[in-house]
Amino acid sequence: MTSVLRAPLLLPLAAALVATTLSGYLMIPSATELPIHWGIDGKPDAFWPRDRALLTAPLGATVVLVLMAFADRFAPGRQAGRHLVVAASIGILALFVAIQTVIVLIGLGFDVSMVNVIAFAMGLLSVVIGNVMPKSQPNGFAGLRLPWTLADPANWAATHRLTGKLMMAAGILLMLAALALNAGPLLAVVTIAAFMLPFAVGSLYSYIFSRRQGQPSRR
Repeated sequence: MTSVLRAPLLLPLAAALVATTLSGYLMIPSATELPIHWGIDGKPDAFWPRDRALLTAPLGATVVLVLMAFADRFAPGRQAGRHLVVAASIGILALFVAIQTVIVLIGLGFDVSMVNVIAFAMGLLSVVIGNVMPKSQPNGFAGLRLPWTLADPANWAATHRLTGKLMMAAGILLMLAALALNAGPLLAVVTIAAFMLPFAVGSLYSYIFSRRQGQPSRR
């Protein structure tokens, strides 16, 4: 069994996803059309029948976990990046639980902003992954896999330590933004920036680190 499937939070989150899905089938009338896509303004713009809509999150979560477990089992250097893989797997499963919960609540008549919930969940995911970034070691499986980080363990450690801190800070800011802002272009920009900036800054830092160390870049 891979480290992904042995993750302590996997079973409770999977159980929560199953319970939420069953609740939807039991409480939402079968003829209900449920939203499955939202525009940048937060308004749903695509709908599916209840039965098919409620299967989307469980099937998506299953596919992601299978791919993660497969990669964790067979990918080169998987042990060095296992902390990141486990954290990402748990975070993504939690994201699916949040999405399914909102869909069920909407089906029951509650006014819940899916865009804000997803932004908040992605901020939390960024915090979780950022927290484990410094625990990873050079590998070709997970992390900032750049020529200069892979060639120098010191560069890898420094880069992932900085990137992890930036991801945690960006994640916290994104969660606050999700609570304070309405769905719209501004929240979308904040969400994209929260995920892209830590990696952009980390990549630039790793390159500068390698130049200062006189480390030649591998082509």
